[in-house]
Amino acid sequence: MNIKPHVFEAIRLFSGRNILFVILAASLLFGGCSSVNDNTAKTLEKQIELQQVRHELTTEPVISEKKTVPELEQMGDTYFRKGDINRAYLYYLKGLNVEPNRISLLQKQGRLLIRKKKYAEAELVYGRLTPLAGDDPQTLAGHSMAYFGQGRFEEAEQGFLAALAKKEDDWQAHEYLGLIHSQKQEYDEAIAQFKTALAYKPRDLSITNNLAVTCYLNGDFAEATRLLENLAARTKDRKIYNNLALAHFQLGHYDIALEYFKKGSDNEAAAYNNMGQEYLFAKKFEKAIEAFDKAIALNPKYYTAAQKNMDQAKRQLASVLAKAEE
Repeated sequence: MNIKPHVFEAIRLFSGRNILFVILAASLLFGGCSSVNDNTAKTLEKQIELQQVRHELTTEPVISEKKTVPELEQMGDTYFRKGDINRAYLYYLKGLNVEPNRISLLQKQGRLLIRKKKYAEAELVYGRLTPLAGDDPQTLAGHSMAYFGQGRFEEAEQGFLAALAKKEDDWQAHEYLGLIHSQKQEYDEAIAQFKTALAYKPRDLSITNNLAVTCYLNGDFAEATRLLENLAARTKDRKIYNNLALAHFQLGHYDIALEYFKKGSDNEAAAYNNMGQEYLFAKKFEKAIEAFDKAIALNPKYYTAAQKNMDQAKRQLASVLAKAEE
């Protein structure tokens, strides 16, 4: 089965990975576990660009009375819900300075570091949190996310399985396990995990996209198309359109594929260049040459790339014709 997984796009790209899957982290709650002595506090402050935070906080109202730790945590939660991660972190840190072993604050600090893609730092946080929280499923899952972010998939897999043993309805753990199985090209297992995650979060865009990508990689282009069309009806993300174009191309729906490439591209020239590349990979050299020629005619900026691709298509076509004449 000739498939180019590297051109199949996800809603966002998870950094440092070859397979283009992703988990949308907007719904993650923060948590963590780190020493809150002066040196560590300064380190963590640097990690989330606290210089910028201090600048932003010049407009912060002065708190006249001393706040309790629960009040500081609540203020952090309020900022987090508003999407102000830096201020949320500041109030979590203030709470930890008073009560350094407060598990709920540590959990939020750790998840915040994951949100900031500070995976190694988050791992240290969870290393401290684990003795306090034990086999708490949220801690196990958070620690596993930190491992996953560093590409340590084996450790992440064991952690997610342990978390699910304690809380089987953790949809994020199921999705991460799907990603891990996909990384290992164990597509049937990945599909099962994504479907379980979707049973708990039926309208989640990320899970649906990851399931569609996996179906594509597993050769089930019809199911990938169905899932992606569902996504395309709910979002205008260009990457979804491009994924849909690729799925339709594999089904031989070339006109439909071109239309979706147009929706997923800045202009028609880019769409024709994409079609040319797919035709080239599928060894449909005459169609590839035609598409590249159209891209060049529509937009000269594609001349270099499209001309190079067209030359390759012509060489391969000539080679095929020469062998046929022998």
